Amino acid sequence: MAIKHKNILFAAFFAFLASGVVNLFSASATYADQNPIHLQVSPVKQKLSLDPGSSYVSSFKVQNVGTEAFNYSTEAVPYSTTDINYSPDYSSISTYSQISQWITFDEKLKSGHLEPGETVDVPFTINVPKDVPSGGQYAAIMAQTEDGNADDANIRVVNRVGMILYANIPGNTRAEGSVIDNKVPGFLFEPPITVTALVENTGNIETTAEYIFKIWPLFSNETVYNNEENPGTLDIMPETRRFSTISWDGAPKLGIFTVEQTVRYLDQESTVKKLVIICPIWLLFIIIALIFFMIFWLISRARSRKRVEKEATN
Repeated sequence: MAIKHKNILFAAFFAFLASGVVNLFSASATYADQNPIHLQVSPVKQKLSLDPGSSYVSSFKVQNVGTEAFNYSTEAVPYSTTDINYSPDYSSISTYSQISQWITFDEKLKSGHLEPGETVDVPFTINVPKDVPSGGQYAAIMAQTEDGNADDANIRVVNRVGMILYANIPGNTRAEGSVIDNKVPGFLFEPPITVTALVENTGNIETTAEYIFKIWPLFSNETVYNNEENPGTLDIMPETRRFSTISWDGAPKLGIFTVEQTVRYLDQESTVKKLVIICPIWLLFIIIALIFFMIFWLISRARSRKRVEKEATN
């Protein structure tokens, strides 16, 4: 009878747990269904060349790619980064983010309402002052929306996305910098194989670094990964350092490969090529244990042989 009651208790517990999981997913689905607000802008980046004292007119698209109508608004904010991982900063104003103050919008389209599937072109004008410094200027044009049913909704959903403006003012510009670091690992406990690099821009205009990543099996000349035809690229802003990573997720859990990364930046090229071993930690422990066992066995055998030889001479 005790066993029967125990089984009933276990069944009740698992039923309660299962219902909780179902309710969790149901709540997530309900939350998603109640807030199908999806805002998108395009393009995500524009590169411009601006002359002092000139005006530049362009536009970007604000799109409703969700299933719920919403109201949108736009604004221009400064754009910079705070660390080598390029965490964005949309509030700090510097010499390189003055352009955010030169941007004006068409008042009729600066804000509005979008039904699902609708897209609007939002024009903007950049009025460049005559006395601006030469070099790079960076800003983000942001679009923001709130839940179309925000007045009577229990949950508010705010979406904010932006387009980055990279602008250069001609004149006394400097494209300077260097590859600070280029690393390929030598030993890994598990995949993926990841290479890293650090590039520094010491000039006053934005520049671009190129990253080529190649991998060969130990006894083969044919690459299993090679992005040379479509190398990775990253924009490096003035007076910043940018850290990069490239990974090959197709690596097996055990293997030996030749790995090469080439970083091209300005007139420099840095190449690092290494033999990379992937070995699970449990297998490494087994190998170490076997090595110690073999050493112990050889020492013991040598001592036994010396003892036998000593006894034979006596």
